Amino acid sequence: MDRQDPLSLLDLATQSLLSDEDSAVRALEELPVVLFPVLSTAAFTGGHMKTVKALVQAWPFPCLHLGSLKDQSVTQDLLEAVLDGLEFVPSKTACPRRSKLKVLDFTHDFEHSNWEECSETLPTPFVITHTLEEPETDQLMPNPRTQAHCDREPVEIHTDLFLGGSFGFFHLSGFPSYILQRVERSHGCLRLRCRTLVINQVPFRSLVEILGTLELESIREVRLHHRSRFCLESDIIQFFTQVGQMSNLGNFIMSDLPWDFPADCFSLLSPLGRLQKLHLIFGCLSGQLHKMLSGLQKPLETLVINGCRLTENDITYLSQSVHATRLKELVLCSNNLSQMVPGPLEILLGEVSGTLQHLNLRSCRLKESQLKALLPALCSCSRLRSLVFYDNVISTSGIMKVLQHLAGLMELKRVQYPVPAECVVYLDEYRWGNLNRTELARVHTKLQEMLQALQRADMQLTNSTSVA
Repeated sequence: MDRQDPLSLLDLATQSLLSDEDSAVRALEELPVVLFPVLSTAAFTGGHMKTVKALVQAWPFPCLHLGSLKDQSVTQDLLEAVLDGLEFVPSKTACPRRSKLKVLDFTHDFEHSNWEECSETLPTPFVITHTLEEPETDQLMPNPRTQAHCDREPVEIHTDLFLGGSFGFFHLSGFPSYILQRVERSHGCLRLRCRTLVINQVPFRSLVEILGTLELESIREVRLHHRSRFCLESDIIQFFTQVGQMSNLGNFIMSDLPWDFPADCFSLLSPLGRLQKLHLIFGCLSGQLHKMLSGLQKPLETLVINGCRLTENDITYLSQSVHATRLKELVLCSNNLSQMVPGPLEILLGEVSGTLQHLNLRSCRLKESQLKALLPALCSCSRLRSLVFYDNVISTSGIMKVLQHLAGLMELKRVQYPVPAECVVYLDEYRWGNLNRTELARVHTKLQEMLQALQRADMQLTNSTSVA
């Protein structure tokens, strides 16, 4: 049996103190600041909720990170005790040591976010972090609704919200419901700042009501997954009006759009000045791309259009738009682009050549002659770092020619290429079966040897069978 390391004197002292919670609470008045994280870790993991509440009321640092609400590292009892401590702060005479807490952080990747960072991290089951410096807050206007009745400086709750429903039904429950209720009844002493909002199958009408309780300017990312075709256009318009008020929104992802989605709603996003990434996944946007992009204030850096039935006019518009000369990532996968070469697709690649770093042309029904026709435009993309063009029809010799031309792009490090036509039996023009893995391995080795001969062994090759 493995021998466990003996407890340190500090651990033993902490356990002894927590064995009598009343004594632990009284001890907080004289407890050295450096011991707060140690006592907090033991109190949180041991379920000493009375001590947890008192710790929050006397927390000597501006920031406290407890872990993500999504991964269930925070229990309902712990959340209730922490919010009780935040909401019911005793008077100065009742508690000589007043809390300096300004930010309670439940985000899952706080160390890598642009939010207030807590610089010192303890290696404990609960990620309890703190900083001695004042956290830098975003430039947000005070919310009159949250400050109307609070007689002290509000405490901000930073969290990511994950909202989900099914078959058109949605009932807000669990942590999101509890936090929203506590914030609403705190009379402005608690402010909820949602960084990432993930929405899965929530009716637009319910979504509009929830967004009405949030500080929209604090939201950085929205991920909307919505399959229902039974939604009123007025609800969609109201939702997009609220999204247009998210002044710090940088990333907007929409997937499984209804076929009759009103593209005109995107004009309501015109106030967004920080939007950099837009993902449109699986929807019928044929001939409507100009309606969705023309109203945006700032050129996009990332544009993902996956399975949206793009037309020649859509690609032509994109090549002529302000976005073309600023795009760093362009994903056009699962759109039939076979009728756009020669022509609009070549022109588009020429326009993005000065900035483009990542290009995805997976499953675009491009044939070998069309891929070869794109080579001059691709070779002009001097900053290209990754290229995906698998699930298009091309032979081994065609793949070799593509790689020979692209070998001069010294920043290109990753290429995902199609399974060569010689390695499969095609069921129809584009679908294949009966993969010959032995032949595919031989081709892959041949491609790697060619790159070594071109002094490009640093280029990583994968094919569609090795892509997860």
